[in-house]
Amino acid sequence: MSLSGLWARFTSRRPGPAEKAVPVPAAKPPVAAPASAPTSRALPSTATPPGNGTAVEAPVTERHDERHVRFFCWLVGVSAAAAPGAEEPPAAVIGPLLERLDEVIASDALRANLLPRAPHVVPQLMKTLRDESYSSVDVASRISRDVVLSAEVIKSATAVYRAKEEDEGEIDLARAVAIIGTAGLRRAIASVVLRPIFESGGDTLSAKAAVKIWRDADRKARLSAAIAGQESLDPFDGYLAGLLHNSGWTATLRAIDGFEDLIVGNVDLAHPAVVPELLRRRDALFGAIVGPWNLSPAIDRLAEEVGKVGLDAARSPLGIALREANRLAALYALAPAGHRPAAAVPGWTTLSRPVQDCYVGLAKTG
Repeated sequence: MSLSGLWARFTSRRPGPAEKAVPVPAAKPPVAAPASAPTSRALPSTATPPGNGTAVEAPVTERHDERHVRFFCWLVGVSAAAAPGAEEPPAAVIGPLLERLDEVIASDALRANLLPRAPHVVPQLMKTLRDESYSSVDVASRISRDVVLSAEVIKSATAVYRAKEEDEGEIDLARAVAIIGTAGLRRAIASVVLRPIFESGGDTLSAKAAVKIWRDADRKARLSAAIAGQESLDPFDGYLAGLLHNSGWTATLRAIDGFEDLIVGNVDLAHPAVVPELLRRRDALFGAIVGPWNLSPAIDRLAEEVGKVGLDAARSPLGIALREANRLAALYALAPAGHRPAAAVPGWTTLSRPVQDCYVGLAKTG
């Protein structure tokens, strides 16, 4: 299929009644999770006191497969009432669609344009910012090549000064870099340079899910950074991991948008037997796309690991941190507004205080 065909738009609808539904084929998946991959999470929870009135801790099983399906339904806008049941066979189009996705994963050419803006400037900036002796003038020179990023950095610095009521004058770019420091610069770069990756236009699956994909990526980035910091990992590696993991969703949905000869709707994709297949291909695309960017050794290793075995089977420290951030971000998205974290998050009491604070703080960022 040509790249132009890959990007062609189509109108999503369910297969017609004449199309016979078939089960998802047992074709070789792009990644194979080992048999030891976790299928549930046993977490402590205060149980009903026994007869003597003494409270005891009893394990509560969190079915991550069910959460994955619920989260995907939220992501693509499928209500609980419209979601297909496990007893229904997947639509006939799913088999060819998964095979086509595997072709995209295996092809550098077909993957090339799945994301609209490859962050070519990011590796240079990351290397500069990781140098403790970096010059604010040098960084400002690099940032000045991107007008939008320059504006964001100055905006961030101005907000810092206004909050401290220390200065009301004009702030130039070099001074702004010095004011907000490395952490502020990294956030500005991630927000401005990487966000266009998630943006889509039109009436396609990826366009309809774009806002939710970005919001979830932002939450996951914050949580992953907090968790990484508690595990003696680089918080910014955690932040980038959380932010960029959802690029796999963007690439997956954009690839599906381009299959102009396959008519598929969001309800078809939300089938309980189909979501796990999409998750594995999301992770494979994340690894194939983000790995070559060489953002840092830790991110490179994570992309390779997740791309090969999937996030649920990751065993590296950063992979485990990302998986937990992915869990917490999904629970936040699925919880009702104004929810109590202790009631909505299994294992809440086992989380460190900084991670709990980060979760609670998500309400301030939307």
